[in-house]
Amino acid sequence: MQRYLLIIMICLGSNPVFASPFSIQGDTLIYNTEDGEDDGIALGHAELLLDALHNNKDIKLIKLHSAGGVRIEAQYMADIIIDAGLDTHVDEECSSSCVRMFLAGKKRTADLGAQIGFHRGHWSADGMRKYYENNKEINDWNTPFDFAAWIYDEAQIDVHEFITYLTTRGVSTDIAAKTYRLGQDEMWFPRRNELLSSGILTE
Repeated sequence: MQRYLLIIMICLGSNPVFASPFSIQGDTLIYNTEDGEDDGIALGHAELLLDALHNNKDIKLIKLHSAGGVRIEAQYMADIIIDAGLDTHVDEECSSSCVRMFLAGKKRTADLGAQIGFHRGHWSADGMRKYYENNKEINDWNTPFDFAAWIYDEAQIDVHEFITYLTTRGVSTDIAAKTYRLGQDEMWFPRRNELLSSGILTE
């Protein structure tokens, strides 16, 4: 069956098609979670990215269009982008956890008018309550105060990790300072001159 599918693709003169949200144009891999059926960065996308790169050795650039999604999956994909030595580009929007992927690029560019959006992490009171109730026994949280102490430690770890990632990618830590001053539901889109001066864009 695979042999017949390969013959059909050759006859049609098309590249192998990867499950949405990935597509290929020449040496460019396009990652778009906004214009199809996908709902943001999701679990399993890192495996699709690896498959695309393994099967298309000439890919040098990944174009990103995403408003974010599952943070840990974006971190996995960022590591893959770094290890593959890919350049990254945004022509529309890359926000939230997508920024992690964008900053993984060796060379980072964006079209005029493209938006790169930052926000600080937040956790709703209801979400915290449910997490506490579901995990208090396995974590030995005897009271909500034990849970609060754990949250405090985790928040500091997250801040340190974010700042470390920025510096390793050549980005000013001022970006972190401005991000953590944002309101809970606020998204910050730096102007192009700040994207350049801070090192988010390399050119």
